Amino acid sequence: MTDELEALVVSGKDVDRKLVADILAPYVRLDKDALNIRPLEAWNELKAQPKILIYLLSRKAMLALDFSLTAEGGTPSEVANNTGLKQGTVNPALRGLLDDRLVAQDKDGRYFIPNHAIERVKTLIAEQ
Repeated sequence: MTDELEALVVSGKDVDRKLVADILAPYVRLDKDALNIRPLEAWNELKAQPKILIYLLSRKAMLALDFSLTAEGGTPSEVANNTGLKQGTVNPALRGLLDDRLVAQDKDGRYFIPNHAIERVKTLIAEQ
């Protein structure tokens, strides 16, 4: 018999793979060789903040899939380079997402989506 409390225990590194896949599937594919995203047609309909969130969530997924990433998060320059957004758009968007607690920053200044924010990310993208 399984202890009901034990069934609630997860690791901080655990991610809801189905939820993440459901969010990402309409917008990107994950390129294991290039360690990057391949945008789909729906990607072009996204505004700046949702694009950034999809990119950062993609990095979380790649890490969960054991891609050879050095870090989960991305720097503002990496976000700009890999989303096609201008640096002048990315920086204020990341600050806004940080203020809204949809992203966090690690000690190296890389932005990432904390596991607790994934449901909110899904809602924000759906409302876009």
